[in-house]
Amino acid sequence: MVKKNLPERQLESVSLKNALGKILAKDIRAVEPSPRYTNSAMDGFAVCWDDVKTVNESGPVELAIAGESQAGIPYEQTLQAGQAARISTGAMLCKGADTVVPIEEVEINGNTLRVLKANKFQQHLRFVGEEFETGELLLSKGVLLNPARMAVLASQGITEVPVYQTPSVAIILTGTELVPYDSTVKPWQIRDSNGIMLETAIQESGGTVLLNAHVADNYEDTVKAVQQASANVDLILFSGGVSVGPHDLVKKAASECGFETLFWRVRQKPGKPLFFARKNKTLFFGLPGNPVSAYMCYLFYVHPVLQYLQGKRFSYRKISGKLASSIENNINRAQLFRVSLENQNGSDQYPIVHPLNRQGSHMLTSISDASGFVFIDVNTTLRQGELVEVIAWNE
Repeated sequence: MVKKNLPERQLESVSLKNALGKILAKDIRAVEPSPRYTNSAMDGFAVCWDDVKTVNESGPVELAIAGESQAGIPYEQTLQAGQAARISTGAMLCKGADTVVPIEEVEINGNTLRVLKANKFQQHLRFVGEEFETGELLLSKGVLLNPARMAVLASQGITEVPVYQTPSVAIILTGTELVPYDSTVKPWQIRDSNGIMLETAIQESGGTVLLNAHVADNYEDTVKAVQQASANVDLILFSGGVSVGPHDLVKKAASECGFETLFWRVRQKPGKPLFFARKNKTLFFGLPGNPVSAYMCYLFYVHPVLQYLQGKRFSYRKISGKLASSIENNINRAQLFRVSLENQNGSDQYPIVHPLNRQGSHMLTSISDASGFVFIDVNTTLRQGELVEVIAWNE
């Protein structure tokens, strides 16, 4: 259901220096050839082949040194017959020259050059357009902008890049019992851990958090929070208030604010009371208030949405491994079973998947000690030694 209700990806233009890690939204074609001009691949002398083509058969040839072409300072005269010009690696080939003789294959006496060896016509040259011509496809839509690809764009003088817009998210935590984690806590209160967990998870997924707020279990305040959040974000994440208690107000508040309910509750453990709604391009996820359940639902449902909106596949990070011990699911809901991974000391064997003993949805260590989770369907047993797929944290 989530995948069927993905909003359209939005595009934006960002400066090249801010494009690292983003997905290219349009094809990029060359605006000029590479190399931009024919240049030398060696330090040596630019010469005319007709002057040196007999060297290997008849012996050395003497030429007059007429000038020099440096990288960034070209020799602007036309080389005449019987002349040579010093040339540096990367320097522009001067007019009248068509070959480069390396410095190791000449002798210099004042302004006279003695060419000892010349193997072939046009040797040691990098020709204009040799790598690509103007208009050729450089980068295809959908590629990740890494340092190497950014260098290609910079070499073309491209300063603005079309990319998929970074998805924006609002986080709203519900619960009168919650207090900031850095505050003094009273015996009947709970330190908020979901706020920092979800905000950093969103950052890790490539999204940006525009709002991270808390509302008490009050209907009017909950409605105001939904209205405030839905004004300018792609996703709204509520944590808590989506179960069946008298203070679970999120579903009703979302409906009052124009969100269409797409589903409520899923057959999984942990995370059964998950709520999903949509209004225009904004998606609404009502996550359980329990930190473990909230995190598992985030990874399983929200993370792939953020991936998709950035131009990537609707996907998870998956690792195959072999079970260290059997896992059985004999309840009527699928289980997201937390596991740790043990690599085989750099070998090419599959990592070992260790089911964690602590699986309680109230136990934060069931996610902090885990490397990821294994999805186990209803009435299913996964046997020791069996190859399984782990949906892994981004580590």
